[in-house]
Amino acid sequence: MKENVGTLDRIARSIAGPALILLGYSRWGGHRGELGGLAAIVAGTTLIESAITRVCPVNGLLRIDTRRHALVEKDLRKTQKIVRRMESRLEQYSPQL
Repeated sequence: MKENVGTLDRIARSIAGPALILLGYSRWGGHRGELGGLAAIVAGTTLIESAITRVCPVNGLLRIDTRRHALVEKDLRKTQKIVRRMESRLEQYSPQL
């Protein structure tokens, strides 16, 4: 898969992942929190893995890319689309030479 996790996203995942794992282990011991604790451990492990590999399958499914240059490319495409639209309108309203 293509990389889709940016630097700030990686930092957040690197913090949230271990926190979820610790929370999961603390809740896994009791009878009431076994499933929730296990889910927290799995989620935390997944966050750490995506922070290391810079690939998040959920981001891929949702077509989210948090890398900086991807955001710049997206803004550039929007700007180019606006410029093309403005040029076509100018051509419509400009006097014929």
